[in-house]
Amino acid sequence: MDIYNDYEVSETNTENLFRDFYGAKTFIEKSAIPKRYGFKSKQGTKYKGYPDFFLDTADFSIVVEAKALKHSSAEEEIKWYMLNNSIDKNIVGIAISGQELSQVKLTYFYVTSSKKEINKFRVSDKFVSIDNLSKILNKHLRGENISNEELSKILKKINEKFHENNVKDTERSLLFSGMLIALTNTNFRSIYKSIEKPSAEEIAKIEQAVPESMYMSDELLKAINIQLKSRVNNLSKKFSWIDQFSFIKNLELNLSEYKDILSEIHQKIYIPFQNEEKQDVLGRAYKIFLSRSGKIDNKNIILTPDHIKSLMVKLARLNLDDVVLDTCTGTGGFLMEAMEKLNNLAKDDENELEKIREHKLIGFELDSTLFALSCSNMFLHGDGRSNMLYRDSLLKTNKKQKFINQKDADLYKWIKKQKPTKCIINPPYEKNKPIKFAQQAIDYLEPNGKLIIIMPSPTLTKNQIGKESTSLTKKLLKSARLDYVIKMPLQIFSEQGRTVNTSIFGFTKTPHEKDDEVLFYNLKEDGLISVQHKGRIDKYNKWNDYENQILSAVKNSKEIDRISKKKRIFKDGELNCAGFEVNENGHNMIKIKDLFTIEKGTLASTNANPDGQYNFVTASSEWKKSDYYDQIGPALVYATKASGSLGKSQYIDGNFVASNLCNVLKPRKKYEINLKFYNWYFSAIREQIIADLADGTSKLTISEKSLGDYYIEYFDIEEQDKFVRKYISKYDSLKEELKLAEQNLNAKINDLI
Repeated sequence: MDIYNDYEVSETNTENLFRDFYGAKTFIEKSAIPKRYGFKSKQGTKYKGYPDFFLDTADFSIVVEAKALKHSSAEEEIKWYMLNNSIDKNIVGIAISGQELSQVKLTYFYVTSSKKEINKFRVSDKFVSIDNLSKILNKHLRGENISNEELSKILKKINEKFHENNVKDTERSLLFSGMLIALTNTNFRSIYKSIEKPSAEEIAKIEQAVPESMYMSDELLKAINIQLKSRVNNLSKKFSWIDQFSFIKNLELNLSEYKDILSEIHQKIYIPFQNEEKQDVLGRAYKIFLSRSGKIDNKNIILTPDHIKSLMVKLARLNLDDVVLDTCTGTGGFLMEAMEKLNNLAKDDENELEKIREHKLIGFELDSTLFALSCSNMFLHGDGRSNMLYRDSLLKTNKKQKFINQKDADLYKWIKKQKPTKCIINPPYEKNKPIKFAQQAIDYLEPNGKLIIIMPSPTLTKNQIGKESTSLTKKLLKSARLDYVIKMPLQIFSEQGRTVNTSIFGFTKTPHEKDDEVLFYNLKEDGLISVQHKGRIDKYNKWNDYENQILSAVKNSKEIDRISKKKRIFKDGELNCAGFEVNENGHNMIKIKDLFTIEKGTLASTNANPDGQYNFVTASSEWKKSDYYDQIGPALVYATKASGSLGKSQYIDGNFVASNLCNVLKPRKKYEINLKFYNWYFSAIREQIIADLADGTSKLTISEKSLGDYYIEYFDIEEQDKFVRKYISKYDSLKEELKLAEQNLNAKINDLI
């Protein structure tokens, strides 16, 4: 289904973004492109065809294709024009889509004059000046660029070298970042290859055993300190760059190996990633260096994948008046992405660029290693470290909402003085920290400021119960309107060995009114697939279109069949963060615990008895046997702890025992219930319940409390019974016939043997 025609979007808007950046007269437009360039129609006919924009420079040509939203079409068509023409020089191709500058999508390609193969620039989603396009092209032609796949291979190779030289897992990311930072020092770049081992006489003077790489480590530390100096916000806890990198003094790296590692980083990472092609290299390195030892699991750190990070920054719809806040910065990915967006908006206005670096980016990080990495990353990306804070962003208050200590009061006052307008965060997921980070972020923001936060999908639901004084969700909604919820695919964190049910929540700092509508968007897949040794990649180029669809749907609050739907989260004074339908269908919404009693199953699978006479209902369709029972049906057995069968409902009658991975549901007397009907109803809404309630950072489960408080439709008993008679009874009858036919078939085949 092509949803793009449903939106009030225009290709002209996209073209105007291009004209505004490069100037209305810089490029020749389609109708005026001379025929001598020989562009052929993309329809494959003998007729002429033309890209949307064209520029012929002395050294290379540029062709441009614009689409309103469908970026994949822009990419396909620009590749066609790059290959089908009579131009005898190198060509740069630009594919552009989007309706506003803060959310624009751009991809850049090049092909040499031989036109044998189209290659892609790493830089994306920002306008690049023609001068910088020339620099990037020449760098690629000289072979100084590397692909993302090559970068991962290099980082893994460096990780192995660190491992072989006994560099601790927790120190590898810092050492790597320190080497990159030192290489930004002109003097260090010029001398590191010529550094020698200490002589026997020098070692004798020191009067102690020293590593042969002592002088290299000294020069490395010296260069790091010169580059970073002490530039940390004075509201931070005490932080010393020398102390943070002091472990380098004790490295016992072989000097030759030391030089080889530095040379590889210099040639294959530092040079390719200079200036115009900026990426979160340190974040990627951190993930690779720690994945070997499982430290990411131990630290409860979940790093945001690059494409989701980019989406969240685009959802913020940044403008040059914005001040961007990240209260749990990690390696600095969101702030770097935001800095790139703001720099793009500023074009080449040095005054604006200076304001961005000095005043527009604020970050908190409590972990010393991550803080060092985030500051290092910001330094490598243009030095937006001015407002990086080494401390916890969760301020401590008493019951009267007054600060417990003066330092927190001073920090809050300082943050408010900066007037942050946008906050983009991926907080820790343990316990109720996500909603606490959400509330603190809203407190920091200016009125009508925006919070874009990715957190476990059930966060609001599991904190909604209670009065306004005790319910964290109700407290949050008193000061923040929930605008949208974008359900993420379960596999987005699979590279980090996690299966986490997450959503991106969009809030505005203004109270949530009872009749406010929320757009619920279900991103069932992101188009990325897992490829061995490459991780999750966009092999089939699907993500760009998915992203544009999300951005357009959120911007226009559009409903898309089976993808997005508007709901209200308040109804008749009740709060349901999973949402009530806006268009009523006549059925009452009632909590599961008001329709059913809910009991935990008692028996572990290991305690099954194959010779038992009673049904042991497990989460699997194949039940086991038990020598005792503790339940009398009819009932529903609902899987709440078994990951593979999570949300599965099964009907059972007679005497039975249920697995301890399940809950047993029986009708309450207040409502008339046909269990066979509700068994199928639960099957029909299984995916939705999992999306709304499944929680956990490694194994997904549904808590009994969350299940009980979940709202479902109650159908009149006549409607239930009619459905059972018309459909379910017929199905059960056919199922029994099939079973008898199978038994008969087996008997006949056995007669032939």
